[in-house]
Amino acid sequence: MWLGEVFGGPARYTGERGGYPHMLAHHLGKAISEPQRRRWVSLLMDAADEVGLPDDPEFRAAFSGYVEWGTRIARTNSQPGATPPRQAPVPRWGWGVAPPYQP
Repeated sequence: MWLGEVFGGPARYTGERGGYPHMLAHHLGKAISEPQRRRWVSLLMDAADEVGLPDDPEFRAAFSGYVEWGTRIARTNSQPGATPPRQAPVPRWGWGVAPPYQP
């Protein structure tokens, strides 16, 4: 639901789970390490392949760009003593204006 909302789908995560504050709560105090962050990125990219998300370069660049951006913020927010903003909108991510890749 989070990724769907981030990429322009319905605001189900916000409506059903509480949006950004709820997502933030999952990371606070967890002290996520860089190897853990990288492993999660790898698993998420594998899952994208398994469920058949588009494999065209523009989509995958946008998807991996968000995953890298978001997981780096989550790692920072998870560290002891972190003071991230408690309220923020769910980010909206896109992939520019180039037409889809045609092999």
